Parts: sequence; C-alpha cells; structure tokens
Amino acid sequence: MKRETVFLKLSVIVLALPILAACIFLLPFLWRDAKESGGWIANSMRPIVIGMYVAAVPYFMALFQTFTLLGLIDRNEAFSYEAVKVLRVIKYCALTITVIYTALLPFFYWFAERDDSPGFLVIGFVFVFAAFVIAVFAELLQKLLKRAIDMKQEIDLTV
Repeated sequence: MKRETVFLKLSVIVLALPILAACIFLLPFLWRDAKESGGWIANSMRPIVIGMYVAAVPYFMALFQTFTLLGLIDRNEAFSYEAVKVLRVIKYCALTITVIYTALLPFFYWFAERDDSPGFLVIGFVFVFAAFVIAVFAELLQKLLKRAIDMKQEIDLTV
C-alpha cells in the first residue's frame, strides 16, 4: 500500500505545481496586462484574476487534506472518523471553489462577449463543473466511509 500512496502523494504535488506557477507567474502578468489595456478588459479581467487567487486557497487546502488522507491510509487508519472529517473538508473546499467560479461566470461571459471568444466562457464552466464533481465525489466517499465505520462498530459490539 505504501508504493501506491507514494505515487498518489507525488500526483498531489504535481497537481499543486501548475496552480502555484499560475499564481506566481501567470496571474500577475494578466493583472498587469489588464491594467495596461484599461477599459472593459480591466473591468472584466481583474475580478477573474482576484477570484482565481481566492480560489487557490481552498484548492491548496484540499490538496493538503488529500495528503492527510493518504497519510491516514499509510497508517492503516483509512476507516476512521478522522478520514470522514478530512473528506468533509475536501468537499467544502470543492464547494467553495464552485461558488467562487460560479460568481465569476458573469465576468467570464462579459469578457467572452466583448472579445468574441466563446471558448473563454467554456473555461469558466469547466472550472465550475470540475470543482462540483469533486465535491459530489467527496460527499459520496464521506457517506460510504461513515456507513462502513458504523457497520464495523456495530459488528464489533455484536461480537
């Protein structure tokens, strides 16, 4: 089990790197570019950049919680209430990201309409959809894990 969790921990790190790079390099560039362009570009891009920075916080929190969950799996504590709590935090982080990007959709629409690039609006919907799918999956895992723990405790009490 250790080998698989090491691979998954490396995967979590790989998932963190592009967002970290975007926060360090891409988003400041977009902010400066919007500032220099002014007008409607600045009015639509600045809220998007701010929202992406804000969404990065729950994203990294969810990745940290994923790391914690993998640590629990390493210690054979996957079927514990601690794991249920970790999945709940991941779910709330994903829902927070969903709400942030849903709030940003009008700005994505405004930019896509003015720039005549409908693909930009699709990007906003992809962010919303991906985060929502993760939230639903975490909720499902949380319920299944809680049910399995409750059944295990019931069996232990019966015996």
